[in-house]
Formats: sequence, C-alpha cells, structure tokens
Amino acid sequence: MKTIELEKFIQNLSPDLYSFAYILIPDDLQATQLMIDAVSVVMIQKISILDKWMMTSVDKSQATFEEIKRLLFRSIFEISKKRINQLKLSLTPPEGDTAFFQLEFDAKAALYLKVRGELDLNAIEIILGQSRPEVLALLSTARIKLGARVPSIYKQSLENVNEN
Repeated sequence: MKTIELEKFIQNLSPDLYSFAYILIPDDLQATQLMIDAVSVVMIQKISILDKWMMTSVDKSQATFEEIKRLLFRSIFEISKKRINQLKLSLTPPEGDTAFFQLEFDAKAALYLKVRGELDLNAIEIILGQSRPEVLALLSTARIKLGARVPSIYKQSLENVNEN
C-alpha cells in the first residue's frame, strides 16, 4: 500500500519537479531526463529514508514526504549543476523570460524555490546545500537584477504599443 502512495506522491509532485528542472536547464528533453534521473537517484541512494517512510504511521508520513520532496529537488539541482556546463552552448533561453533565465544558476534556483515552490528558507538551504546568509544573498541578488530589468522591459512594451 505504501508503494502505491509513494508513486502517487511522485506523480503529484512531477509538475513541480519538471518545472524546477526546466528553469535550471531550459530544454524539454533535458528537463524530463533530469526529473527521471533525480527520482532514480533518490530511490537508489536513499533507501533508508524510503524504508523509514514505509514503516511510519500516517501521522509521521507527512514529514517523511516533505523530506523526500526536498531530496528530489536537491537531486535535480545537483545533477543539473553538473550538466549545465556541458549543455551551455547548445541551450537558448525561452522567449519572454530572458531576464529570469539570465540570472546566475544558483540565484535562479533559489528564487524559483522561494517564489514558485513556496518553500521556506530551511528547505532552500537543504536543497541548494548553502547556508542561510548565502541563500538570502542569492535571493536578494536575483530580485535586484530582475528589478533592474523591469523599467527597460516596461519601456520596451510602451514603445511597442506606441508603434501600433
């Protein structure tokens, strides 16, 4: 029964895992492969956590689900950090989100996890493998860089409207 629950949990989490993988490596195929590899790594390397979850009561299983979720996001982050260097030259940022995709790798991941993933700082620290001050610095830098781009994006959109 617990195995079916775990499968459903991963299936329900897969849109978030894919989304995170895609912002790190903006390619459909690579993002899908990252997600598959992350699940495989967690299943193989973290057997003790999965065994613990299989033996826990329903009350404790939610905490273990959160732990598995963090492990999956961390695995995606670690694998993508290794792959991005190999793929950098062949990737082009998606249209429309160039400011976000121009952020440095760790800042992009931190901002995604905080805003879209709605994770707390403790979870982000675990996933990125960085201290709280480092995570706060990444978030601050990302927001500043995106904020600096807003006036130019706004100006461009106004120019486009005026031309039409």
